[in-house]
Amino acid sequence: MHWFFTVLLIAASAGTVAFTGFLLRRLFTTAPDATAALAARPTEEVPEEPSV
Repeated sequence: MHWFFTVLLIAASAGTVAFTGFLLRRLFTTAPDATAALAARPTEEVPEEPSV
């Protein structure tokens, strides 16, 4: 019976480590810069200035 609880403890520890890694990755990962995204793929056509 104690082997069951040992396996359960190891599984809970592995789950805690995996969840902590997930949270740390979300904490230190930044969102893409909005200006860089717009520069790469603008959403609107920029009107050209009339020639003189």
